[in-house]
Amino acid sequence: MDTTLQTSLDCECHPVKQGFFRRYRDFLLSTNTILTFLNAVLLLAGFLVSISGAPVIGRWLYLASALIGGMPLFIFAAKGLIIRNDITAGVMASTATIAAIIVGEYSAAALVVFMMSVGEWLENFTIARADRALQDLSKLTPSQVTVKRDGREVTLPLEEVQFGDIVLVRSGERSGVDGTIQAGSATINQSAITGESMPVEKAAGDEVFAGTLVESGAVEVLVEGIGEGTTLGQIIRLVKDAQASQAPVQRVANRYARILVPVTFGIAILVYLLTGDVMRSITVLVVVCPCALVLATPTAVVAAIGNAAKHGMLVKSGAVIEQVGRVDVVAFDKTGTLTYGKPRLLEVVPLNGMNSQQILNLAAAVERYSEHPIGKAIVQAAMEQSIHLSEPSNFEALPGYGVSAVVDGKAVLVGSQTLLKEKGAAWSEANCRQAQELESQGKTVIPVAVDHRAAGILALVDQPRPQARQAIQSLKQLGVSEVVMITGDNPHAAQRVADELGIDQVYAGVLPQEKLDIIRKYQQQGRRVVFAGDGVNDAPALAAADIGVAMGISGTDVAMETADIGLMADEIERLPQLLGLSRKTLRVIRQNVIFSMSMNVLSVILGGFGIIGPVFGALMHELSALPVLANSARLIQTRHTTPQ
Repeated sequence: MDTTLQTSLDCECHPVKQGFFRRYRDFLLSTNTILTFLNAVLLLAGFLVSISGAPVIGRWLYLASALIGGMPLFIFAAKGLIIRNDITAGVMASTATIAAIIVGEYSAAALVVFMMSVGEWLENFTIARADRALQDLSKLTPSQVTVKRDGREVTLPLEEVQFGDIVLVRSGERSGVDGTIQAGSATINQSAITGESMPVEKAAGDEVFAGTLVESGAVEVLVEGIGEGTTLGQIIRLVKDAQASQAPVQRVANRYARILVPVTFGIAILVYLLTGDVMRSITVLVVVCPCALVLATPTAVVAAIGNAAKHGMLVKSGAVIEQVGRVDVVAFDKTGTLTYGKPRLLEVVPLNGMNSQQILNLAAAVERYSEHPIGKAIVQAAMEQSIHLSEPSNFEALPGYGVSAVVDGKAVLVGSQTLLKEKGAAWSEANCRQAQELESQGKTVIPVAVDHRAAGILALVDQPRPQARQAIQSLKQLGVSEVVMITGDNPHAAQRVADELGIDQVYAGVLPQEKLDIIRKYQQQGRRVVFAGDGVNDAPALAAADIGVAMGISGTDVAMETADIGLMADEIERLPQLLGLSRKTLRVIRQNVIFSMSMNVLSVILGGFGIIGPVFGALMHELSALPVLANSARLIQTRHTTPQ
């Protein structure tokens, strides 16, 4: 190991835990928090002065409490009404408070404002906690890193690091960048990114993510991602976008709330006309504010998205959380999704006089820069045999077919039998029979042609992931009616994997466009489809499916950007877990909505008949939101188990 990697291996870095005030300093010193505090102090002072025999001073303190504490409420309601023409729950609460002041019920006005302010404060605190969680994620990266430049170690601010730099990360330190290990080895805890519970061993050639912790060892990392361009940066951005988006159920709840507000004004006026009691009308305005209803969906969705992210499942929008629980068809790509995506070259069959090493040399040279798992397997096999790879020229990738290039003056094709035929390479019936015999053994067959003549056949195998069978069984137990495999691999190899995993339907030998057509066929039947894949050729299907799922670390950038969900680790069992989480989220939302609407109806009846007044109505209104928040909070702690 490089001597620079052997230094400071025993260094330990322990993050300092911040106290509550330091963590939430900005929120606690915000204008709304200060006004809520003043509202409470003045309200308490008014009460104490009143019972001490100075009711007049007490009334003035109550009035001050209502006006000062209600200021944010009045301003927010006015802005919504004037700027957006939006009659919100704040308009009702403001109207109720002003009406109470006009009729001289200062204590009631102060109490209503206090109840509303505390409810608003708790909601804002929940938002602050979510924002703080994202800030904590961003702080996983160090502010300074050690960079090797001109043979020296230099400590630089993270923002001054450049692509292509070599960053040194020692034991106890976190990586500040995404990149590839150039030297050294280490045990790395990457649970913050992938959700994996155990640290992983990494060495030269392996990927390192920003925010991951080197528990032991030391590595030199070639910088390939900085700041927002890192995997961690993308997670933070996508979680923010997801939390800001609205699920369809949430939009329905908000529409209902907007309808409810003018209806409530009508009810309040009607109550006054029938009873002549302005306090009953004020009570109606207070209790019908649909705060609990408006909170019913977003609190559940944000909690579910946070839970999923914590376990390595990156959900890109609130709508996805709702939709994934309603799918009835799950389609998988094979290579890299159901299998490891790391096929091994088992056999090289020479044709037309070329030997195995020559064939492997040319094929590996063509695949030298390939990102496809099969191409990587061919290159790996050549490296294991210490074959020197020539530099290819005129390289062309044909998704779904293969690749072509010129190597040492020879035109080389590596891909499917269809590719060879379309390019005019001689491919005889005898060659076809040889390929079919290998395919019947469950092997993936890759023909190689040199200068328009068949040169050889490469035979590879890829093992299914051990968790794949259980994941598919779990999906069926959760109500998925059909699990299918869509792959460009040959039918024999695909069927072997399908039989082993319990897959219902196999579509083999398909091109990217055909994958898209298969997805659309199911959708035309009224089915809701999830498609899970990891490659560039999966991008059209990922985009067309109702829900696209990209397999994590093995997934390409195109797949991750196109998909609705990213599994940050190559753990297929996360898919049924996410399906279960989505269905639980939908149940929680329904429970929240039913409870909220029931409380609104009950409160109107009690207020309209004069059984409760504005103060108790405000208390009842705020308390009705607590079960909604508590019910949604259960989703944060939901444990992900796989049905047995």
